[in-house]
Amino acid sequence: MPTASISLTDALDGIRELPDNSVDAVVTDPPYGLTDISDKKLVEALTKWASGDRAFVPAGRGFMGNPWDKFVPPPALWDEVFRVLKPGGYLVSFAGSRTVDLMGLSIRMAGFRVKDTIAWIRSDSFAKTKQSLKPGHEPIVMAQKPLAGTIDENIAAHGTGGLNIEDSRTPYRSEADEAETKTKNAHGKFGTRHGGNDVFGNFGDALRDDYNPPGRWPANTLLSADAADGLDAAYPASRSRAGKPRSGAAGDGWGMTKGGTEHNDVGGPSRFFPLIEETYDEVDDAFEELRFAYAGRAPVKERPVAEDGTKHVTVKPLSVMRWLIRLVVPHGGTVLEPFAGSGTTLEAAILEGRDVIGFESHAPYLPLIGIRLDRCGAERVTDAA
Repeated sequence: MPTASISLTDALDGIRELPDNSVDAVVTDPPYGLTDISDKKLVEALTKWASGDRAFVPAGRGFMGNPWDKFVPPPALWDEVFRVLKPGGYLVSFAGSRTVDLMGLSIRMAGFRVKDTIAWIRSDSFAKTKQSLKPGHEPIVMAQKPLAGTIDENIAAHGTGGLNIEDSRTPYRSEADEAETKTKNAHGKFGTRHGGNDVFGNFGDALRDDYNPPGRWPANTLLSADAADGLDAAYPASRSRAGKPRSGAAGDGWGMTKGGTEHNDVGGPSRFFPLIEETYDEVDDAFEELRFAYAGRAPVKERPVAEDGTKHVTVKPLSVMRWLIRLVVPHGGTVLEPFAGSGTTLEAAILEGRDVIGFESHAPYLPLIGIRLDRCGAERVTDAA
């Protein structure tokens, strides 16, 4: 059973106690800084950061008047995250659509390389004012600590640097969808070998008879159920042609692909995006194979409520957090969550078989974390919840 460590402390203070290069990945839902940031405050913050005051945060309040959300975490926080993360390790951080630029800049200033941004598409929100758009997505910044040498050398030395593509693929919708996808892509080496894609270059090895992926290559877009339904409704279902397809590979790959035909597959465009595991109803076995479905906001049954009625207002779905953990945390690795909140990341890590370290500065949330750790059967190595 994987272990969970939770401490009641400020994120920065907690991370400072961890050894260098001690965690494999960081998956976090930090404060977004959803406040009206004046030009003066913005210039002040950037000037302070650039001049060496990397812990500076402007005064104010953020989401629903909460002081903890007055600004994005400053570079000082990400400096410590960078220090404890192993070379090649990934940082995955949620951000607000209005402040993702500041979040990304703060992360970059600590030395991270932003590799991508994942869009979590939702349709279950609403416009907050008459002068704003209805929120339809939340960006997720995916950054990486630079490698130590080549990716092969880094993986050999630290076990980090790659993505768990096979664990994160988009499952096929049907047998026809599977047959079409495998036939259409049989010319490429789309496995998880560290060397990557050899479609061009080694032409003599461009065609493969053993191409058998368990799903589509994961995309940088996650859809809620309503968003997926809307996408499929807006665009007619497409049908692939029947017959033998041609390969796009160069060299001796020209001409017909080895074997196989396309199978008149029919489906909406949402089938090309990641399908996220549906949350369990009851946890009898935390590692049982679960159904696949889209994920919107966290269902009520997922959200813990303390005996005194305390609950968290910005809870992420377990399914989203589990997919992110599968993508960036090596098997048997340790994930860090500096902003534990109600403990979604901690519970998701345990369910995915990873050890987890969490910090939370707001004491009333600790019972919520305790509820989550109890229901997933986590072994606690340190316990403030």
